Amino acid sequence: MKAPDWTDWLTAPRRFAADRRGGIIIMLGFMIIPVMAMVGLALDSSRAYLVKARLSQAIDAAALAGGRAFKMDYRSEDVQRYFAANFPADFMDAQLEPLSIDFDDQAGTVTVVASASVPTSFMRILEVPEIDVSAEATVNGLSRGLELALVLDVTGSMEGSKLTTLKVAANSLLDILYGDRETVDNLYVSVVPFAGRVNFSPNGDWMNSLPDPWNGCGDPRSGDRATDDSPPSEEGWDEYSSHYKKWGWDFGCPALPILPLTAQKSTVAGVIDDLPAHGGTRIDMGMVWGWRVLSPSWRGLWGNPELPFDYEEPRMDKAVIIMTDGKNEVNTYADDVTDAEADQQFAAECEAMKAEGLDIIIYTITFQAPSSVEPMMEACATSPNHAFVSPTNDDLEKVFKTIGAQLSKLRISQ
Repeated sequence: MKAPDWTDWLTAPRRFAADRRGGIIIMLGFMIIPVMAMVGLALDSSRAYLVKARLSQAIDAAALAGGRAFKMDYRSEDVQRYFAANFPADFMDAQLEPLSIDFDDQAGTVTVVASASVPTSFMRILEVPEIDVSAEATVNGLSRGLELALVLDVTGSMEGSKLTTLKVAANSLLDILYGDRETVDNLYVSVVPFAGRVNFSPNGDWMNSLPDPWNGCGDPRSGDRATDDSPPSEEGWDEYSSHYKKWGWDFGCPALPILPLTAQKSTVAGVIDDLPAHGGTRIDMGMVWGWRVLSPSWRGLWGNPELPFDYEEPRMDKAVIIMTDGKNEVNTYADDVTDAEADQQFAAECEAMKAEGLDIIIYTITFQAPSSVEPMMEACATSPNHAFVSPTNDDLEKVFKTIGAQLSKLRISQ
């Protein structure tokens, strides 16, 4: 038998330390636990984040509902109902605590707090069985009022599915503003259908003279009065266009006249449902009449002696939503301006309506419109966040719902 080589024993520790063949396995063994912990933390944290985001959305909706029903006996039930509608009971297996609902009648606010625990999967190994999340929203229940003009393109290109989509979308906005109520305190909505002109019948007495028969529309006034909110003078409107008399065409006079500011939801919805499509496009014509239905200079001229309110009426807002699927295309028989001049008139109207002291909120929507019109509409809006592009039918209802949420008379303060 060969005698042991004691030098092998002496050098063995050094050779083992230098040998890398099994080191990777040992290192992986040590690393697998923290790697799994990090993966588990990321997955469980992502689930908790989704629950918190959904919780915040539901709390916002619930608090807004409580604010709308602030003076009602059923206000707490409304909060619970809206929260349940926006946060499914089985969402991510989250365990909900009872809602905390606080109506402060003296301050005029409602505060809603929701808390939930999200069960963990991987983090349970580290003895973290759940993650707690919460959300809170406070809403002013002393609601602001709103005068809203829906300036809607009803030109011939809207015929068919586009017009049907518009009606559904506009009614979805009404559902947000009114809920299931017929009227809401200090909420008034006007509908201004426009094509090449705007129909303002039965107010023929504003005109100097009327053709026989009269289709309900008039030509633009001359000079600055064509693009401002000054009311009809004692001398009456400018003379009706001779083009109408000569050719006997209406050049895009909508069949439905303007609906002035109205409190009843069903009346507004009825006009929207009856909108027809016909004629060419003059966006500036629609906008200036949208301004006039909101202008206090026209108070009483629309039938209600108290409306519209003053521009700086306390706790009242004025807003216009203008939607078009086209661009200005003047009719050479009826119009004395070019397309570019009509664009300039539209821009002048927008700037005047946004001026300090008037501060009319302007939302613009281009609905399957040429891309060339988008810069003009965005420039008109109160801000880029108030300008919307809807390239498909499906997008339009989402846009109206988004604007409806923004226009809600109640403001989330936390």
